[in-house]
Amino acid sequence: MKNETSSLLFEGLEEKTPIRRVAANVVIFSENERYVNHVVELCNSRIVNHYPLHGEIAMTEWLGGTIEIENRKAYHIIKHADGTLHKQQL
Repeated sequence: MKNETSSLLFEGLEEKTPIRRVAANVVIFSENERYVNHVVELCNSRIVNHYPLHGEIAMTEWLGGTIEIENRKAYHIIKHADGTLHKQQL
């Protein structure tokens, strides 16, 4: 049984649609909304849920660094040794 909040986020998804759970040091939703040590759940590369990371969670990929959310899509921001940034869609 899904709780009321997640049922809104998962609306339109089939019951067996795989969810990818990733975590990072920082998750940025907007200039004014950022979270430290946070988990993002993705389905078909679109964010369907997010919540604080309070401990180790089974089946969660630790990406480290920063995840940036734009239009419900998640991007891992990777900083290279030379200072350049690479943005990779999750």
